[in-house]
Formats: sequence, structure tokens, C-alpha cells
Amino acid sequence: MIKQHFLLIDFFSYLQSIMNIGQGVLIILKQIIKNEEHISSRFYCIFFGKAIIGLSCLMLISCTKEDENITAPNETIKIPVIVHIIHNGEEIGEGPNITFEQVKSQIEVLNEDYRKKEYTNGFNINSVGADMEIMFFLAEYSPSGNKLAEAGIDRVNGGRQEWPKGILRNPIETTLKPATFWDPTKYLNIWTVNFGGFTGRDLLGYAQFPSNSGLAGLNSDGGLAETDGVVIGYKYFGSSQKGDFDYIFSPFNLGRTCTHEIGHWLGLRHIWGDGECDVDDYCYDTPNASEPSYGCLQNKYSCRSYDMIENYMDYSDDACMNTFTIDQKSRITTVLNNSPRRKNLYNNYKELVQ
Repeated sequence: MIKQHFLLIDFFSYLQSIMNIGQGVLIILKQIIKNEEHISSRFYCIFFGKAIIGLSCLMLISCTKEDENITAPNETIKIPVIVHIIHNGEEIGEGPNITFEQVKSQIEVLNEDYRKKEYTNGFNINSVGADMEIMFFLAEYSPSGNKLAEAGIDRVNGGRQEWPKGILRNPIETTLKPATFWDPTKYLNIWTVNFGGFTGRDLLGYAQFPSNSGLAGLNSDGGLAETDGVVIGYKYFGSSQKGDFDYIFSPFNLGRTCTHEIGHWLGLRHIWGDGECDVDDYCYDTPNASEPSYGCLQNKYSCRSYDMIENYMDYSDDACMNTFTIDQKSRITTVLNNSPRRKNLYNNYKELVQ
């Protein structure tokens, strides 16, 4: 792949020569670039020259840590998915032993949301709304090379009715995942479970962050390979608009829990930064917010701007979500280029189809 390099400093010097930009402004802009190892920013600069007053300049800058294997513009990334359906002996279609059709509906939602597909719930006309150029598909073969009876599905009798997820008691992480995971450099592992217990009763899903992405806001160690992936409550997996699925619960019935959690798996933070106005999600085109959004509160205002309640990384109802942004896309691209397991997953699939 070819990575474009922008001669930013020369460009600033050129601007200075033709517009009489103050040396102080030039130094500040140079220092921003010098200090940032990873930049995914949108700088709005107002210059006051002798002949030009109030000229606004928008510069899009995207820098990553490594030059090799950089994804090309307009290249669609395809990610193979295995869904581990964890049940307790129920028949297929009963309770947590969800149907293939319900799984398929979730994959359709992911592709609508991550591709900003027209004429679907995933489309938006937001000025910073981005097509993430990522598609998901159900894996056809097991790690041993056998063709799966149901594409993308691994049915597992977990031997219990409920799965708690707490700090002191978390059998999902200590027992279930290590016993069932497939190689995360070849599959995106998704587990659907029946959350339960005091700590799990209000939980919709959770995800493991990527390791060694080099991005601000993420630990270098996101977790073990054997726990890598996304966990979703079966009641919030799939879309009730795409089939008659009795167990999917409104208002989280349109598949956006999985869209949100895969966003975390790809390196995105909550849009409010898990804090108040002075805490960031490291994306310049998502306005700071003082708290998560619940329901569908139009014109919700905090931190001196309107909250982006439609962003997939908020907590709004499924029907209100439809947006990933340009900077969120840049952050995800950095993860796919740098984080070892995410990068290997992407490259392994490319080698498979060549």
C-alpha cells in the first residue's frame, strides 16, 4: 500500500509567505504536529493578513505510527465473524439458543451501520458522518478447516442459565471464553449469553479493547488472546425489524448494542469520554459531553455544545443511533494498522482470499 505524506511544514511556510501569517501561529501549528505521534485532527485556523480577514482554513491531517500495511483509500475491510451461542440445553429458537436468522439479522445491521448504507437505519446526512468501509461476514469454516453446518455459528451448552459479569465473579472471562474462543487473529469472536446475577441484570454487552495500538486513551495491554472479542446479551442481539424474534427487547432491539461494542473492540471510547466536560474521547469531531445520553433526547446540550446523541458510542436508544465520524474512522484505521491481533486478522483474511 502507498501512504501519502503531506509536506505540512512547507505548506505552513507557503501560507505564511502569501498571507503574512504571524510567526507565533506558525510555531504553534508546527509544535502540534511535532508533539503528536498519531494525529487525526481537524484544525480550524483563522488567519488575519493585510489583504485577507477572517479566512478560515480547514486542514485534514491523518498520521499513523507505521508505514507498512496502511489501508488504502476506498478499500473495504472484511472481517470474518464467529458467534458462540451460549445456551443451557434449550432447543434452537428457545431463549438464549437463538436462530441463525437472528444472527444473520445482526450481521446485516453491522454492515448497514459501518457502511452508512443508504435507505437503512445506518444512513445519515451528518457533515462529519463517515462510511467506515468495514464489512462483516459469517465465517464458513472452523479452525480445523471443516465447513460449518451453520455459517458463523458455534453452539455451546454452557451448563448454566445465567452468566454474571462482575469484578470478583466473572465466569465469562475465567471459564467460558478460554474454553470456547477461536483464534482472534482469524476470527472476530462474539459470544451471546443470558446475562444474570446482580451485576449483570442491566448489562447489554461489553468488549475487549485492542492492544498496542499506540492510541491515546487505550492501554497497551487490552487483554489476553483467549478473552478477545465481544459479549452481547442475547436479548439485544439482532434486529426485530428483520424477523420475528420474540426474545429481543425494545428499545435495544435494532442491533446497535453490537455496533457499539465492536466500536470498542476497534478502539473507540464512549463519546462522553467516561467523564465530564474536561474528559475526551480523543476524537475532535465529536463534541464533549458531560454524561451519557439515554432515551432519545433531541437537542441535548452540555459542555457548551449540543451532544451527538446519534453517535453509536453513546448510550441512546437503538432507534436514535446512526453515526460514526471521520475521526472515529481514523482512530479505527490506526488500530487495524498497528494493533497486532486486529492487524493480523485483517491481513490473514486478505491472504485467504487472494
